[in-house]
Amino acid sequence: MERLRPLLDAARLDRAMLAPCAVFVGSSYARYDEQPGPGLPAHLVVSVAALLAAVGVNFVDEAWDLMGAPPSEGLDAREAAIFGGIALLAALLVAAILTPLSGAAAVGFGLLAVLLGVARGVPVAGLDTLGNGLGDLAIVVALGPLAVTAGFASQCGHGSSGAVLVGIPVGLIAAAALYTRHFTRRDADLRLERLTPVTIYGEDRARLGLVLLPLVGVLAIAAVVAMEEAPVGTYAAAAPLVLLAGLSRRGDTPPERSICIVAATAMLVLAGALRIAVR
Repeated sequence: MERLRPLLDAARLDRAMLAPCAVFVGSSYARYDEQPGPGLPAHLVVSVAALLAAVGVNFVDEAWDLMGAPPSEGLDAREAAIFGGIALLAALLVAAILTPLSGAAAVGFGLLAVLLGVARGVPVAGLDTLGNGLGDLAIVVALGPLAVTAGFASQCGHGSSGAVLVGIPVGLIAAAALYTRHFTRRDADLRLERLTPVTIYGEDRARLGLVLLPLVGVLAIAAVVAMEEAPVGTYAAAAPLVLLAGLSRRGDTPPERSICIVAATAMLVLAGALRIAVR
């Protein structure tokens, strides 16, 4: 049990669950868009692959954070990287099942999302070290348009501009949830000279992002509905985001697990609205 705890902490399952929620939005949009496809089998495969890939990215992210850190009783950078590689390989093997079901497009979009996730925290040359906000933008793209399009492609074998547009609010929802990491890993960010909102502006000013990102997500949902790429029922997904922004206004940084649960709820509401609507 003592060995299992650091593994679970590094896997960050609360963050990882956002990936299968995002691909669920994509497969739901395929249903809304009346795309023929293999249905539930492909959805289950892409969801499991997304969860494994997210866990792998989290382990790799932990490895980047541990580089140059003092020894501790938990994982070291090498162990975290090994577990990350194993999880990512498992994700690739599971994703390969999609090829006979719906083609390789979903796997390709998923690989691009993983590459963005891995590149975000690389010391010296990672997106978080090249400029303030690039890491958050990578999250928007990876867990937004790319993850949603992967879910969409799992049903029909190709991407679409509609899936990309629907993916924008999803990516903003994910970024709103993962923005908290800037506060929980401040010491590692300072040591590795990452240009994050907290290291540049300080915690008080950076906390504004906890409020703005969910509200921008609400505006993105409204824009997608206005463009008729999503039904009016998707406005219901705005409620958890407004709640998230309200929690963040209280001055204290809300627990990351709670934020991730609220964000996942917003994605599931969005997916549900797409599934029950008729275009």
